[in-house]
Amino acid sequence: MKTITTRFALIALTGIMAVSSFAQQEKTNLPAKSSWTDNVAIKGDVRYRFEIIDDNSKLNPSRETYNRYRNRIRARLGAEAKVNDDIKLGIGLSTGQSDPVSGNQTLGDVFQKKDMKLDLAYFDWSLVNNDHSPVNLVGGKQKNCFMPFGNYSDLVWDPDTTPEGLVLKSQAGNDKITVGANLGYLWIQERSANNDDSMLYAGQGYIKLQPTEEIGITLGGSYYGYENIQGQDVLDWEGRNNSYGNSTQSGSISGSTTNKAWKSGFQPIELFAAVDLVVLGKPVCIYGQYVKNNDCSTSYDSGYLAGVTLGKAKNPGTYEVGYSYAKLEKDAVLGALTDSDRWGGGTDGKGSKVWGKYAVSKNMTAGLAYFMDDKTISDASKTSEYRRLQADLTFSF
Repeated sequence: MKTITTRFALIALTGIMAVSSFAQQEKTNLPAKSSWTDNVAIKGDVRYRFEIIDDNSKLNPSRETYNRYRNRIRARLGAEAKVNDDIKLGIGLSTGQSDPVSGNQTLGDVFQKKDMKLDLAYFDWSLVNNDHSPVNLVGGKQKNCFMPFGNYSDLVWDPDTTPEGLVLKSQAGNDKITVGANLGYLWIQERSANNDDSMLYAGQGYIKLQPTEEIGITLGGSYYGYENIQGQDVLDWEGRNNSYGNSTQSGSISGSTTNKAWKSGFQPIELFAAVDLVVLGKPVCIYGQYVKNNDCSTSYDSGYLAGVTLGKAKNPGTYEVGYSYAKLEKDAVLGALTDSDRWGGGTDGKGSKVWGKYAVSKNMTAGLAYFMDDKTISDASKTSEYRRLQADLTFSF
């Protein structure tokens, strides 16, 4: 009897071990439980800049030609999370103050803490989830999709500008041809005291052709319909009675921080084109922009930019160099949102930019840029030279 019981116990124990082993194997074969880190991408960068500015329109306290030497930093941190298969959320922080076109902070304030502001807060909703013809609705404070060549296309927008509102984006095509469009419903200034909100209704269409692997062509145009700008007090984020190059008249809104109002309306149309080539194994891009304000009340209504780049500073040991020339008349575009480096920012200037960039190591680049500009070109008696040198070290992750 004892022998039978012992044998039965051994058989039962063997069965339990077999079931346990099988269950463990099945558990191992199950897909791993996802972590929140699988759905969130975090990235950022830190830039250290040494800068020299020679502005002949200003004088220092000794009534001598103005020269400024400064060190500046810019830090950005962003996260984008996948909510589900159709929706992503993005949040970004940047150094800076109220400036909509720059995140730079100047060093040398007795080691004071530097400001960090909300730079991005958006949703990206895929209304049509199709690899060949997607349609996305992006809402909130978002990346600027209206710059056709990225940072090179800075005639209308500063690269650091993050528009606010709703943008509908779509494109369709294949390896040879792509057609796309962006439609924007953007808020410039909300005014609680009245119904005179300043808005921007933007539309952009483009076509990209890829006849061969070595040749790419981009053609397109944009319309920027600013509403309720003319006659409104200028949006002076500096608080220094600055119109950023645009023509002004006397302000009329009580309680305003400025006594200047926009003299002109703004409905600029932009045309752009770029040709991407591969020459001796190096990428080359030749590009251009033209803009004309069709609601201009002055004769200063147009601008253009043309440039070329060679190479791409991406992998360690690679480089890129470039040159561009731009001219932007007083009322061609809204000055408060244009490039902040050329001729000191805003409109009413012209000149050249020469730059180079070298990838020192993975995620680290060294760059040098030099601006040779004239500012206040609308009045020959006030036109002055503007020179600016920037040396950058940029680290990203």
